[in-house]
Amino acid sequence: MSLEKALRELGKEIQKDPRFAALEEAAKANDGDENLQKQMQELQLVQLKYQQEAEKGDEASEDRLNELQKDYQKIYGEIMEGENMQKYAAAASEMEQMAQYISQMIGLFFDGQDPETCEVPPADCTHDCCTCGGCH
Repeated sequence: MSLEKALRELGKEIQKDPRFAALEEAAKANDGDENLQKQMQELQLVQLKYQQEAEKGDEASEDRLNELQKDYQKIYGEIMEGENMQKYAAAASEMEQMAQYISQMIGLFFDGQDPETCEVPPADCTHDCCTCGGCH
């Protein structure tokens, strides 16, 4: 099997994984959440206003910048507290963990490890074997 074919097969497997489906479902829920979309627009508007004020350089009002920063943080907090966004963040985190695992495994292959038997070391591995009881 060619490297390209193997990568495409990996892509198919990733897209079959329930974590991928959960991320897609969460993204669709966010897209359909009218309140969330309004909040996202508000956030973008506040960010634009902040940029416009900051571009004034020495003429920029520190009070206005602080006010806009507080508005941004408030809206951002509300967005992140929303049920749909929390589900999306959790699903995205699961996909990121999958991506890190795949990357770590590929790194082991590049280091010459046996693809049939190598394992990603535990997250708390320091690569100094005197700090633990062993990986294998």
